Amino acid sequence: MKTLKLFLVFALLVNLTGCWSKIELDELTFIYGMFIDAGEEPGTVEVSISSPLPNRLMSGTQGGSGAGDGLAYSMVSKTSTTIPDAVILIQKDLSRRLEISHLKIVVVGKEYAKQGIGEMLEWFKRQPEIPLGTYIMAAPGRAKEIPKLSPIFEQLPDQVLANIVKENIMYSTTIRDCVLAEASHMGYAMNYLSFGSKDETSEHGKPEYWAGVGGVMLFQDKKMKGILKIKEGRSLAWAAGHFAGHNTLPVYSFVWEDDGKGAVSTIFLSNSASTSVKMTPEGPVFHVKVKGRAGITYFEDSEGRKADQLSDLIITKLQEEVVKEISESLEHVQKSGADVLQLGMLMEWNYPSEWKRLREHWEDYYSKEARIKVTANFKIADFGSEK
Repeated sequence: MKTLKLFLVFALLVNLTGCWSKIELDELTFIYGMFIDAGEEPGTVEVSISSPLPNRLMSGTQGGSGAGDGLAYSMVSKTSTTIPDAVILIQKDLSRRLEISHLKIVVVGKEYAKQGIGEMLEWFKRQPEIPLGTYIMAAPGRAKEIPKLSPIFEQLPDQVLANIVKENIMYSTTIRDCVLAEASHMGYAMNYLSFGSKDETSEHGKPEYWAGVGGVMLFQDKKMKGILKIKEGRSLAWAAGHFAGHNTLPVYSFVWEDDGKGAVSTIFLSNSASTSVKMTPEGPVFHVKVKGRAGITYFEDSEGRKADQLSDLIITKLQEEVVKEISESLEHVQKSGADVLQLGMLMEWNYPSEWKRLREHWEDYYSKEARIKVTANFKIADFGSEK
């Protein structure tokens, strides 16, 4: 009994010891944003990190400002032959240890995307601290320029970029999406930003910059294959369904001249898409089906008829308009050779024997021979209020 009591006392004393491996928060630098560009010299890469400055993140301050006139975040950039080496160079210049587990956004520069993002994805896979749910997008020029944006409603540029993705205006691509697509030798897409300076200046006389979604960048085999503009990118995002995230509130407007002239603007309250494949004597045919519930935000008819009286006409024209736009965007994606809808994986699941025959030259078959048919099924859920 005495031995047991001594053991219990010893066990309790062990629990009173401190954590030998602890690191205080004020000893860490939290990386919220990472911006990756091709280096000025061939074979090099430039890595920039964005981290908040806690001493300037005070409540009640305006977005992007902190104590005095200083920014609420810091930017550090280094160039080396590899991403890990560049990160180590950044660490050497800091008085605090880098902590990457809070990473929220990754932006790749256009030139780096052209060269290929394979090294970046490989590094992400081997770093357990990096959240695979981190959003990733592409810049129209150098990625390190993007944090210059003016975070009017937020405190940090990283928050602005993350919120843009969360709104699902186009795509909500994550590191996980890219890694899984590459592992399956499929294509993927990510938001392609627009960036520029405003006409007005800040209250301190400095230029103001803005950033938004300018389209979609397409990838296959770790390299950029093409860029779609906003209209085509929006249609592709709808067709991609869960690969894109979920397209929020797409708006479509069209006119007609059947039985009188008219014009309609609609906004989709809900939308979804599904893909399937059927084997025919001529080969596989891929079907993309889009569904949605729309509300009418604008209506005009030369004959004075109400919107609910022309519901069948509106639905027919709306379906034709959406099918046309999605089909055109998919044609551009096919020509680029990027299997963003991952139709090859669909073939493997449903027709494995046929997939074995096509697998070796799938990219060529997909870009030149694959047949994709788009259909739509819509309902008008709201005709709007009329007096």
